[in-house]
Amino acid sequence: MLKLKNRFVYEFSEMRKELHLAEYISWWILRICMIVTAVVFSFNGEAVYARNLILLNTLATFTIPILRFISSRKIFTSKITYRCQTYIDIFILMGSFLGHGLKFLGEIHEYDKFMHFLAGGVIVFLGAEVLKAFKGYEIIPPGIKTFCGVGFSFIIIVAWELMEFFADWFITDSNNQGYYIVPDESMLFVKIFGMGKNVADQAPVFDTNADMFYAVVGCIIFTVLLFVYLHRKEQKRAVKEETAKETIRV
Repeated sequence: MLKLKNRFVYEFSEMRKELHLAEYISWWILRICMIVTAVVFSFNGEAVYARNLILLNTLATFTIPILRFISSRKIFTSKITYRCQTYIDIFILMGSFLGHGLKFLGEIHEYDKFMHFLAGGVIVFLGAEVLKAFKGYEIIPPGIKTFCGVGFSFIIIVAWELMEFFADWFITDSNNQGYYIVPDESMLFVKIFGMGKNVADQAPVFDTNADMFYAVVGCIIFTVLLFVYLHRKEQKRAVKEETAKETIRV
């Protein structure tokens, strides 16, 4: 019992070090919104897939605190920063609460593409943040940290599309790949690349590749932002260390 209490105290202390109060409050605002959405979906008789998706994403708002708490101190998952939960919450907010809960996916034209663009970028930061759980993070050059973030983003981009494919394959009321959507000239992707041959007969192929295209664009833009941020942070750290050394010499 004492060990359990000490673990709670330790985790709470670490969370306070890593997060701003506003950031922590935002966690609970999203959790409450997701719980309310899950209840509303249950009473409204929404499709089973939609209800389960909301429920799973509601549980996902507790991912990092639970993962850290149940992990042995010897495993890297016990050291994953709480900031990672904030990045996860961005996906849940955009995709689950706004997308499905408030029906943005069905009511806002190409909201899905904006969501993939933002997700592809934010995951770059999430990947770099996960690195902090490993020893030697401080000595890893900014370029390598950024490269790891890019790799993580590409893995999630592909994994997400595979998830959509298998969900549509096995679940009756799932339609993640837009089987009933016919690409037309009003779509941004078509405006950029034109209407491809036989696209009307390959809606899922179009949807999958368009999603990955926007996600990769987001990944590229956020990669530049991450590298600039990490590079400047490294420069400040180097200057601070040099100043400290000069002070000791004096």
